[in-house]
Amino acid sequence: MPDSQPFPEDSPTALPRVLHTPRSRALLSESWAQAEEAKRREWAGIDPQLTYEGYAAGEPCRACGRALLGEADLGTDEESLALIDADNAEFRAEHAACNMGVWRLQDNRVEHCHLCCPFPPLSPAQRDELRQLLYPSSLNIDRSATWRVELTCQHVETLAGHSPRYVEPTVQCTECAVIRGVVKAVRIDDQAKDGDDSSDTEGLHPEYQRLTDDQWSWIKHIVHAEEGPRRGRPRADVRTIVDAALYKIRTGITWRELPAEFGSWQTALRRHRQLIASSQWDEITRTLAERDLPE
Repeated sequence: MPDSQPFPEDSPTALPRVLHTPRSRALLSESWAQAEEAKRREWAGIDPQLTYEGYAAGEPCRACGRALLGEADLGTDEESLALIDADNAEFRAEHAACNMGVWRLQDNRVEHCHLCCPFPPLSPAQRDELRQLLYPSSLNIDRSATWRVELTCQHVETLAGHSPRYVEPTVQCTECAVIRGVVKAVRIDDQAKDGDDSSDTEGLHPEYQRLTDDQWSWIKHIVHAEEGPRRGRPRADVRTIVDAALYKIRTGITWRELPAEFGSWQTALRRHRQLIASSQWDEITRTLAERDLPE
């Protein structure tokens, strides 16, 4: 049962570790999670996710039956492409109620629904590269913390066995019996009293680690090639900009939600766009993926 007591914010024993989420963001996470849960119930007993072998062999999407690979089989002349676009328009209309948009693979015009159609699986090599780049500490995540979370419905739940620095954006409310967004979380375990000196901030996702000195040494020549004397306001630290962009991509947040420790989100966004436009960003991610593989 949920703990219905208010947060002890005015108590002298209140713990310092507090996470806040804008209510609009919590409601958005809640609506997505509820839609995904409804889709999981609809798919009960059915596995819509292709194996990588099936995907590589050209099997269509199990959810909608539309092509994932092999667009050439549909034709690449102007008339065939017009037919594909018309079919996409009809597909979008049929899935308008999903409210999550559509996606399509690179070099393939056939569209799929974000809610209804699972993404194609990664290859084994891609999984290894992504794990090394984005989850360097995934095997050693501390799950010892206890949190009290306030939900969008104003009910309160107590969560045990969670990360000391992060709470999932949605939680199943035992009173409402539906998934709700988390608007506030307070860490209430004893370890928070003794060892957690963090402030009243959201903090970084625990599975993201900033670039190490070694990783930065691999890529700094890419971004410092353009660094030189310039007039006006000093340029933002480019290492922080790269870290901010990697964090944004890893967590799926918007630029506006970038933690304050990365500095101005507007500056990070502007500099990231400059890196993309100059092709430096592609070189950065490619270098990290190639150099950060398991030995």
